Amino acid sequence: MRRLDQPELLDLGAGTLAEAHASLRDLERINRYLGGVSALTAHLYPRLRRLQSTQAPIRLVDLGTGSAALPRLICARGGCECYAVDFSTRNLDFARQQPADGVYLLQADALHLPFAPGHVDYFLSSLFLHHFSPEQVITLLRDCYARARHGLIMTDLVRGVLPLVGFKLVQPIFARSAITRYDADVSVRRGYTPAELRDLARQAGLPHARVHLHPLFRMTLVVDKDRRA
Repeated sequence: MRRLDQPELLDLGAGTLAEAHASLRDLERINRYLGGVSALTAHLYPRLRRLQSTQAPIRLVDLGTGSAALPRLICARGGCECYAVDFSTRNLDFARQQPADGVYLLQADALHLPFAPGHVDYFLSSLFLHHFSPEQVITLLRDCYARARHGLIMTDLVRGVLPLVGFKLVQPIFARSAITRYDADVSVRRGYTPAELRDLARQAGLPHARVHLHPLFRMTLVVDKDRRA
C-alpha cells in the first residue's frame, strides 16, 4: 500500500469539544487493548528498572500525548516524571481533567522542543510518527536523539492492507466516535512500514536503531545511546 499523507480530523480541530473528547477516550482504549501500550512498555520498563538503581528521578517526554494516558500509566509506577507534550490546546485541556503525580503537561511543537540536551532520559511516542512526512520524521528523530541522555522508544502502526481491514472489523467496539473512525483509516494509510522506519532512522544518523514488530500490527523504534541497554 502506497503511503497516503493527509491530515486527521483531530489534528485539524474538527468536531465539537465533546466529539474530540470522545475520540481521545477511544484512543486510550485502542492503545490499551490493541497493543499500543504493551508495544512501548515492553521496551521501556526494563530500562526504567535499570536506571532506577542508579538515578532519581528519571525524566521522560511523551510526544503527541493526547489525553496523557500513557504518562499517567508510567508515572503510577513511581520513580520517574514525564513531560506530556502536545501541540493541541483542547487535547491538553482534556488531559488536565485527570491530573497525576509526576505528569507535567506542556504545549509545544515536537519539531521545536524546549528541552536542553541531557535533561531528558528517554523520548517516547505512541501513534505519533505517522503524523509527519519522511523529512520531518528524520528531523524529529535526529533532534530527540541529540537531546536524550539515554535514547528513544517510539511505537506506531504498521501500514498495510491487513491492519486496515483488521481495524474496520473492531471499529464497533473501539471507535465509538466518528472522528476516530475517520482518523483510524487515515492513520493506517499514512503510516510507515518497518523497513521505511529503519531507513528513516538511518538517514537521521541514529546508530544501532532497531525496529521491533509487535502483535496487532504495531512496531516500536528503539534507539539506545548505551548499547548495553
